[in-house]
Amino acid sequence: MNDLVRLKNSFAKIYSKYAAYINPALKFMLALILLWMINAKMGYMDRINSGAIVLMAALFCSFMPMVFITLFAGLFILLHFYALGIEIAIVAAVMLLLMYILYLRFSSGEALVVVLTPIFFMLKIPYIMPLALGLLGTPFSVVSVGFGVILSYLINYAGENEEMLAAATNENMVTKLKTIVESMIGNKSMICMVICFSVVLVLVYIVRKLSFPHSWKVAALAGAVTNIILMLVCLVSFRLDYSVIGVMFGSIFAALLCLVIEFFAHGLDYKKTENLQFEDEEYYYYVKAVPKFGSEKRKRPTSESVKSSGQRTVRTANGVRRTT
Repeated sequence: MNDLVRLKNSFAKIYSKYAAYINPALKFMLALILLWMINAKMGYMDRINSGAIVLMAALFCSFMPMVFITLFAGLFILLHFYALGIEIAIVAAVMLLLMYILYLRFSSGEALVVVLTPIFFMLKIPYIMPLALGLLGTPFSVVSVGFGVILSYLINYAGENEEMLAAATNENMVTKLKTIVESMIGNKSMICMVICFSVVLVLVYIVRKLSFPHSWKVAALAGAVTNIILMLVCLVSFRLDYSVIGVMFGSIFAALLCLVIEFFAHGLDYKKTENLQFEDEEYYYYVKAVPKFGSEKRKRPTSESVKSSGQRTVRTANGVRRTT
Protein backbone atom coordinates (compact mmCIF):
# COMPACT_ATOMS: atom_id res chain seq x y z
CA MET A 1 0.00 0.00 0.00
CA ASN A 2 2.84 2.40 0.83
CA ASP A 3 4.27 1.91 -2.66
CA LEU A 4 0.88 2.74 -4.19
CA VAL A 5 0.60 5.85 -2.02
CA ARG A 6 4.06 7.02 -3.07
CA LEU A 7 3.15 6.37 -6.70
CA LYS A 8 -0.08 8.33 -6.28
CA ASN A 9 1.78 11.25 -4.68
CA SER A 10 4.36 11.17 -7.46
CA PHE A 11 1.61 11.40 -10.07
CA ALA A 12 0.03 14.28 -8.15
CA LYS A 13 3.33 16.19 -8.04
CA ILE A 14 4.02 15.61 -11.73
CA TYR A 15 0.48 16.69 -12.63
CA SER A 16 0.62 19.86 -10.54
CA LYS A 17 3.95 20.77 -12.15
CA TYR A 18 3.01 20.04 -15.76
CA ALA A 19 -0.78 20.50 -15.70
CA ALA A 20 -0.61 23.05 -18.51
CA TYR A 21 0.74 20.34 -20.82
CA ILE A 22 -0.98 17.27 -19.38
CA ASN A 23 -4.55 18.64 -19.58
CA PRO A 24 -4.47 19.33 -23.35
CA ALA A 25 -2.86 15.93 -23.96
CA LEU A 26 -5.56 14.16 -21.93
CA LYS A 27 -8.35 16.06 -23.70
CA PHE A 28 -6.78 15.20 -27.06
CA MET A 29 -6.63 11.48 -26.22
CA LEU A 30 -10.19 11.47 -24.86
CA ALA A 31 -11.59 13.25 -27.92
CA LEU A 32 -9.58 11.05 -30.29
CA ILE A 33 -10.78 7.79 -28.70
CA LEU A 34 -14.37 9.00 -28.36
CA LEU A 35 -14.74 10.22 -31.95
CA TRP A 36 -12.89 7.22 -33.38
CA MET A 37 -15.21 4.81 -31.57
CA ILE A 38 -18.30 6.71 -32.76
CA ASN A 39 -17.06 6.43 -36.35
CA ALA A 40 -16.19 2.76 -35.88
CA LYS A 41 -19.64 1.94 -34.46
CA MET A 42 -21.72 4.06 -36.85
CA GLY A 43 -19.75 5.20 -39.89
CA TYR A 44 -22.76 6.12 -42.04
CA MET A 45 -21.34 9.44 -43.29
CA ASP A 46 -18.15 9.01 -45.29
CA ARG A 47 -17.15 12.68 -45.09
CA ILE A 48 -16.45 12.53 -41.35
CA ASN A 49 -15.50 8.86 -41.26
CA SER A 50 -11.81 9.54 -41.79
CA GLY A 51 -8.75 9.67 -39.58
CA ALA A 52 -7.82 13.19 -40.70
CA ILE A 53 -11.17 14.65 -39.63
CA VAL A 54 -11.00 12.87 -36.28
CA LEU A 55 -7.43 14.08 -35.67
CA MET A 56 -8.30 17.70 -36.49
CA ALA A 57 -11.39 17.61 -34.27
CA ALA A 58 -9.44 16.05 -31.40
CA LEU A 59 -6.65 18.61 -31.79
CA PHE A 60 -9.19 21.45 -31.68
CA CYS A 61 -10.82 19.98 -28.55
CA SER A 62 -7.46 19.73 -26.78
CA PHE A 63 -7.22 23.54 -26.56
CA MET A 64 -10.88 24.14 -25.70
CA PRO A 65 -13.00 23.48 -22.57
CA MET A 66 -14.20 19.92 -21.95
CA VAL A 67 -17.71 20.76 -23.15
CA PHE A 68 -16.40 20.94 -26.73
CA ILE A 69 -15.63 17.21 -26.63
CA THR A 70 -19.29 16.60 -25.87
CA LEU A 71 -20.38 18.98 -28.63
CA PHE A 72 -18.20 17.29 -31.24
CA ALA A 73 -19.29 13.82 -30.14
CA GLY A 74 -22.96 14.83 -30.36
CA LEU A 75 -22.37 16.45 -33.74
CA PHE A 76 -20.68 13.31 -35.11
CA ILE A 77 -23.57 11.16 -33.88
CA LEU A 78 -26.18 13.46 -35.45
CA LEU A 79 -24.32 13.60 -38.77
CA HIS A 80 -24.07 9.82 -38.94
CA PHE A 81 -27.78 9.54 -38.16
CA TYR A 82 -28.57 12.14 -40.82
CA ALA A 83 -26.60 10.16 -43.41
CA LEU A 84 -28.58 7.06 -42.49
CA GLY A 85 -32.02 8.66 -42.34
CA ILE A 86 -33.32 12.12 -41.53
CA GLU A 87 -36.07 10.66 -39.32
CA ILE A 88 -33.74 9.04 -36.80
CA ALA A 89 -31.57 12.17 -36.87
CA ILE A 90 -34.63 14.21 -35.87
CA VAL A 91 -35.39 11.84 -32.98
CA ALA A 92 -31.79 12.06 -31.73
CA ALA A 93 -31.69 15.85 -32.13
CA VAL A 94 -34.93 16.33 -30.20
CA MET A 95 -33.69 14.05 -27.42
CA LEU A 96 -30.37 15.90 -27.10
CA LEU A 97 -32.14 19.27 -27.21
CA LEU A 98 -34.58 18.26 -24.47
CA MET A 99 -31.71 16.94 -22.40
CA TYR A 100 -29.89 20.26 -22.71
CA ILE A 101 -32.94 22.41 -21.96
CA LEU A 102 -34.16 20.35 -19.00
CA TYR A 103 -30.89 19.46 -17.33
CA LEU A 104 -27.47 19.96 -18.90
CA ARG A 105 -27.60 23.75 -19.12
CA PHE A 106 -27.85 23.72 -15.31
CA SER A 107 -25.23 20.98 -14.91
CA SER A 108 -22.87 21.23 -17.87
CA GLY A 109 -20.19 19.27 -16.03
CA GLU A 110 -22.05 16.01 -16.67
CA ALA A 111 -22.63 16.56 -20.38
CA LEU A 112 -19.73 14.22 -21.15
CA VAL A 113 -21.53 11.40 -19.30
CA VAL A 114 -24.23 11.30 -21.98
CA VAL A 115 -21.77 10.45 -24.75
CA LEU A 116 -19.48 8.30 -22.60
CA THR A 117 -22.34 5.96 -21.71
CA PRO A 118 -22.77 4.67 -25.30
CA ILE A 119 -18.98 4.20 -25.48
CA PHE A 120 -19.02 1.98 -22.40
CA PHE A 121 -21.92 0.07 -23.92
CA MET A 122 -19.76 -0.50 -27.01
CA LEU A 123 -16.94 -1.74 -24.73
CA LYS A 124 -19.39 -4.13 -23.01
CA ILE A 125 -18.81 -2.53 -19.58
CA PRO A 126 -21.80 -0.19 -19.17
CA TYR A 127 -22.23 -0.99 -15.46
CA ILE A 128 -19.27 1.22 -14.58
CA MET A 129 -21.41 4.32 -15.20
CA PRO A 130 -23.94 4.06 -12.32
CA LEU A 131 -21.27 2.87 -9.88
CA ALA A 132 -18.74 5.57 -10.77
CA LEU A 133 -21.32 8.38 -10.80
CA GLY A 134 -22.73 7.14 -7.51
CA LEU A 135 -19.26 7.67 -6.04
CA LEU A 136 -18.36 10.90 -7.81
CA GLY A 137 -21.70 12.48 -8.72
CA THR A 138 -25.05 13.29 -7.14
CA PRO A 139 -28.50 11.66 -7.30
CA PHE A 140 -29.31 14.04 -10.16
CA SER A 141 -26.73 12.18 -12.24
CA VAL A 142 -29.48 9.65 -13.00
CA VAL A 143 -30.73 12.13 -15.61
CA SER A 144 -27.49 12.18 -17.62
CA VAL A 145 -27.03 8.42 -17.27
CA GLY A 146 -30.63 7.81 -18.34
CA PHE A 147 -30.23 9.94 -21.46
CA GLY A 148 -26.95 8.15 -22.16
CA VAL A 149 -28.67 4.76 -21.99
CA ILE A 150 -31.43 5.95 -24.36
CA LEU A 151 -28.82 7.26 -26.80
CA SER A 152 -27.01 3.90 -26.62
CA TYR A 153 -30.16 1.99 -27.54
CA LEU A 154 -30.95 4.48 -30.30
CA ILE A 155 -27.52 3.79 -31.82
CA ASN A 156 -28.12 0.04 -31.56
CA TYR A 157 -31.57 0.44 -33.09
CA ALA A 158 -30.03 2.28 -36.04
CA GLY A 159 -27.53 -0.52 -36.57
CA GLU A 160 -30.17 -3.25 -36.40
CA ASN A 161 -32.56 -1.42 -38.78
CA GLU A 162 -30.05 0.15 -41.11
CA GLU A 163 -31.70 -1.09 -44.30
CA MET A 164 -35.16 0.06 -43.24
CA LEU A 165 -33.96 3.52 -42.18
CA ALA A 166 -31.83 4.05 -45.30
CA ALA A 167 -34.42 2.73 -47.76
CA ALA A 168 -36.35 5.26 -49.80
CA THR A 169 -39.98 4.26 -49.22
CA ASN A 170 -43.33 5.80 -49.90
CA GLU A 171 -43.95 6.25 -46.19
CA ASN A 172 -44.15 9.84 -45.13
CA MET A 173 -41.80 11.26 -42.51
CA VAL A 174 -44.42 11.32 -39.74
CA THR A 175 -45.12 7.60 -40.13
CA LYS A 176 -41.44 6.75 -40.05
CA LEU A 177 -40.88 8.95 -37.01
CA LYS A 178 -43.80 7.28 -35.26
CA THR A 179 -42.31 3.85 -35.96
CA ILE A 180 -38.94 4.83 -34.48
CA VAL A 181 -40.46 6.42 -31.35
CA GLU A 182 -42.81 3.50 -30.72
CA SER A 183 -39.95 1.04 -31.11
CA MET A 184 -37.88 2.93 -28.54
CA ILE A 185 -40.73 3.43 -26.06
CA GLY A 186 -41.67 -0.24 -26.29
CA ASN A 187 -38.11 -1.41 -25.73
CA LYS A 188 -38.38 -3.24 -22.38
CA SER A 189 -34.65 -3.84 -22.26
CA MET A 190 -33.91 -0.11 -22.43
CA ILE A 191 -36.52 0.75 -19.80
CA CYS A 192 -35.17 -1.90 -17.43
CA MET A 193 -31.62 -0.65 -17.95
CA VAL A 194 -32.60 2.95 -17.17
CA ILE A 195 -34.43 1.89 -13.99
CA CYS A 196 -31.65 -0.42 -12.82
CA PHE A 197 -28.95 2.19 -13.42
CA SER A 198 -30.98 4.85 -11.58
CA VAL A 199 -31.58 2.64 -8.54
CA VAL A 200 -27.94 1.52 -8.39
CA LEU A 201 -26.59 5.07 -8.74
CA VAL A 202 -28.78 6.43 -5.94
CA LEU A 203 -27.97 3.46 -3.69
CA VAL A 204 -24.22 3.88 -4.19
CA TYR A 205 -24.51 7.60 -3.46
CA ILE A 206 -26.47 7.02 -0.24
CA VAL A 207 -24.08 4.34 1.06
CA ARG A 208 -20.90 6.26 0.29
CA LYS A 209 -22.26 9.32 2.15
CA LEU A 210 -22.72 7.29 5.34
CA SER A 211 -20.18 7.79 8.11
CA PHE A 212 -18.56 4.41 8.63
CA PRO A 213 -15.16 2.99 7.64
CA HIS A 214 -14.63 2.04 3.99
CA SER A 215 -18.04 3.42 3.00
CA TRP A 216 -16.90 3.95 -0.61
CA LYS A 217 -15.76 0.34 -0.97
CA VAL A 218 -18.98 -0.93 0.60
CA ALA A 219 -20.99 1.35 -1.70
CA ALA A 220 -19.27 -0.04 -4.81
CA LEU A 221 -19.83 -3.62 -3.66
CA ALA A 222 -23.47 -2.96 -2.73
CA GLY A 223 -24.04 -1.30 -6.10
CA ALA A 224 -22.54 -4.25 -8.00
CA VAL A 225 -24.64 -6.81 -6.08
CA THR A 226 -27.80 -4.72 -6.46
CA ASN A 227 -27.16 -4.34 -10.19
CA ILE A 228 -26.83 -8.12 -10.61
CA ILE A 229 -30.02 -8.78 -8.66
CA LEU A 230 -32.07 -6.16 -10.51
CA MET A 231 -30.83 -7.26 -13.92
CA LEU A 232 -31.64 -10.90 -13.14
CA VAL A 233 -35.13 -9.92 -11.96
CA CYS A 234 -35.70 -8.02 -15.21
CA LEU A 235 -34.33 -10.93 -17.23
CA VAL A 236 -36.72 -13.41 -15.64
CA SER A 237 -39.74 -11.10 -15.45
CA PHE A 238 -39.61 -9.76 -19.01
CA ARG A 239 -37.71 -12.59 -20.71
CA LEU A 240 -34.95 -10.33 -21.93
CA ASP A 241 -31.90 -11.51 -23.80
CA TYR A 242 -29.25 -10.34 -21.32
CA SER A 243 -26.26 -12.59 -20.79
CA VAL A 244 -26.26 -13.65 -17.13
CA ILE A 245 -22.51 -14.24 -17.19
CA GLY A 246 -22.01 -10.85 -18.87
CA VAL A 247 -24.07 -9.09 -16.20
CA MET A 248 -22.19 -10.78 -13.35
CA PHE A 249 -18.69 -10.32 -14.69
CA GLY A 250 -19.49 -6.81 -15.94
CA SER A 251 -20.75 -5.76 -12.50
CA ILE A 252 -17.76 -7.30 -10.73
CA PHE A 253 -15.34 -5.63 -13.14
CA ALA A 254 -17.12 -2.29 -12.61
CA ALA A 255 -16.79 -2.69 -8.83
CA LEU A 256 -13.04 -3.36 -9.21
CA LEU A 257 -12.63 -0.24 -11.31
CA CYS A 258 -14.48 1.71 -8.63
CA LEU A 259 -11.89 0.56 -6.08
CA VAL A 260 -9.27 2.27 -8.24
CA ILE A 261 -11.45 5.39 -8.38
CA GLU A 262 -11.86 5.27 -4.61
CA PHE A 263 -8.09 5.08 -4.06
CA PHE A 264 -7.36 8.15 -6.18
CA ALA A 265 -10.46 10.23 -5.34
CA HIS A 266 -10.96 9.32 -1.67
CA GLY A 267 -8.17 7.14 -0.27
CA LEU A 268 -8.60 7.33 3.53
CA ASP A 269 -6.23 5.60 5.96
CA TYR A 270 -8.65 4.21 8.55
CA LYS A 271 -5.82 2.69 10.61
CA LYS A 272 -4.86 6.21 11.70
CA THR A 273 -8.37 7.31 12.68
CA GLU A 274 -8.46 9.68 15.65
CA ASN A 275 -11.43 10.50 17.87
CA LEU A 276 -11.09 14.08 19.08
CA GLN A 277 -12.93 15.76 21.92
CA PHE A 278 -12.77 19.45 22.85
CA GLU A 279 -15.04 22.21 24.10
CA ASP A 280 -15.73 25.90 24.22
CA GLU A 281 -18.01 27.97 26.46
CA GLU A 282 -21.19 26.58 24.94
CA TYR A 283 -20.51 23.16 23.38
CA TYR A 284 -18.65 19.88 23.65
CA TYR A 285 -17.26 18.68 20.31
CA TYR A 286 -16.77 15.01 19.37
CA VAL A 287 -14.91 14.68 16.08
CA LYS A 288 -13.68 11.66 14.15
CA ALA A 289 -10.64 12.54 12.00
CA VAL A 290 -9.58 10.13 9.26
CA PRO A 291 -6.42 11.16 7.36
CA LYS A 292 -5.87 10.53 3.67
CA PHE A 293 -3.12 8.20 2.60
CA GLY A 294 0.22 10.00 2.58
CA SER A 295 -1.04 13.07 4.44
CA GLU A 296 1.06 14.60 7.19
CA LYS A 297 -0.22 14.48 10.73
CA ARG A 298 -1.56 17.84 11.86
CA LYS A 299 -1.56 19.37 15.30
CA ARG A 300 -4.53 18.15 17.33
CA PRO A 301 -6.98 20.93 18.31
CA THR A 302 -7.59 21.39 22.04
CA SER A 303 -10.31 22.92 24.13
CA GLU A 304 -7.85 25.66 25.24
CA SER A 305 -7.20 26.69 21.67
CA VAL A 306 -10.92 26.91 21.02
CA LYS A 307 -11.51 28.96 24.16
CA SER A 308 -8.63 31.34 23.45
CA SER A 309 -9.93 32.07 19.97
CA GLY A 310 -13.35 33.04 21.27
CA GLN A 311 -14.88 31.61 18.10
CA ARG A 312 -16.64 28.43 17.02
CA THR A 313 -15.92 26.91 13.63
CA VAL A 314 -18.60 24.52 12.47
CA ARG A 315 -18.55 22.36 9.35
CA THR A 316 -22.02 22.41 7.84
CA ALA A 317 -23.70 19.60 5.92
CA ASN A 318 -22.42 20.85 2.57
CA GLY A 319 -18.83 21.00 3.79
CA VAL A 320 -18.61 24.81 4.18
CA ARG A 321 -16.89 26.19 7.29
CA ARG A 322 -18.89 28.76 9.24
CA THR A 323 -17.31 30.78 12.04
CA THR A 324 -19.40 32.48 14.73
